[in-house]
Amino acid sequence: MSEPLKFAIRPCFEMDLPFVQLIYAHHVLTGMGSFETEPPDLKEMSARWTRIAAREWPYLVACGISDPTRIFGFAYAAQFRERSAYARTFEDSVYVAPNAMGRGVGFALLGALLSQLDAMQVREVLALIGDSANAASISVHARAGFRHIGVMSAVGFKYGRWLDVVLMQRTMRSAADEPMKKP
Repeated sequence: MSEPLKFAIRPCFEMDLPFVQLIYAHHVLTGMGSFETEPPDLKEMSARWTRIAAREWPYLVACGISDPTRIFGFAYAAQFRERSAYARTFEDSVYVAPNAMGRGVGFALLGALLSQLDAMQVREVLALIGDSANAASISVHARAGFRHIGVMSAVGFKYGRWLDVVLMQRTMRSAADEPMKKP
């Protein structure tokens, strides 16, 4: 295992998006965690970030302590589905730069994301993890208190193989028994 990195977690800003796009492109092109087969360009990644940021949902980056422009990973969360009954159920996404994998970045990003979701009174957080062999993501989510709730078998086809999606879920304790307030 590599030595832990010294990094900070902060909100993602527009200036970070070229690095976010590069990290995501790496995962699209080399991994099975994302079911996209072509990496989105910077314009599309900017549009995705804007949709999250405009709703004041969390979108975070892990950056170097000595160089806050050096991005080691990113994470965001969005409402699971658009229908109003899902207003307190979110899905998380976490991606780490290849040179930062296994160095605590993913776990720290997920923890910071969960803290922000808790403050938003989100009740349930879902992880839909591409590829049942994605041990790193499954492990990070389990360490963060997610429980395995199922597998959707062979629902994606990428790089010549059928892939599963592992479903994991975490109930946020502070909001678990509170009724949702009407806006």
